[in-house]
Formats: sequence, structure tokens, C-alpha cells
Amino acid sequence: MKSHFIHLCSKNLIVWLGSVGIGRASHGVQTVLWRSCSQYKQVATNEDLPVTVENPYKEPNKKCILCGKPVDYKNVQLLSQFVSPFTGCIYGRHITGLCGKKQKEITKAIKWAQIMGFIPVTYKDPAYLKDPKICNIKY
Repeated sequence: MKSHFIHLCSKNLIVWLGSVGIGRASHGVQTVLWRSCSQYKQVATNEDLPVTVENPYKEPNKKCILCGKPVDYKNVQLLSQFVSPFTGCIYGRHITGLCGKKQKEITKAIKWAQIMGFIPVTYKDPAYLKDPKICNIKY
């Protein structure tokens, strides 16, 4: 059985390889014998590869917003950002996004401000309800 092959080289030239013989090996497996083009080079193009795109829904890395800034029990407007408006409870680290050191400072400052009477204990002061949110609180 004979078949004919046409081969495309890298310079867009069509090279006729002529007749190619297909024979049988001793174990019943078909073998194909052909000549290769000396100019043929496999060219990899990036057209068929998938395009890499960053995840548009990925949230940016969390960073402590108070590192390098002093925390004082008299700064009631800052401290009220870390208190629940409904219960007066202090938000945890997983909500505020603060580092451990600053979360501890905020907690101590809020407790001290509550003892001194600057912040109500059971609710958030209504004067600070419309302040912009500085931490990732979704309510």
C-alpha cells in the first residue's frame, strides 16, 4: 500500500515528499517510513495558549491600618469604629483586620474610655453612627 504526503516547511514552502511506503513489521504492527524536510522546524506560538488574567474578585491583602499610629483612650471617634452599634461589643480581630498588638491596644483603650465615661458600654454613641467605616465591617 502506498500513500502520498505533502509537508509544510517553516518558510511556508510546500515540499513534496513523494511516495511513502507503508509496510508490515514482523509482529503485525504497521510501520511508516518517510523522509523529513531539512528546513522543518516546529514553531511554538502563544496564540493557542490560554491567556492569564488575574482574578478580578480577589480581595487585596489585609494590612493593619493602625500600625505606626498612636491609640489613645481619649480619641472616642476612633475607638467607636471598633464597637458594635447595636450591642456595644468590641469587634474581634477577624472583623477589624488589626494586628494582635493594635487589637489589644484598642481593646484596652475602649475599656478604659468606658470606665472613664467617654464611651457608653451597652451601645454605640449615636453621634458616631454616620462616621465612615475604617475596617471591613459588613452590616
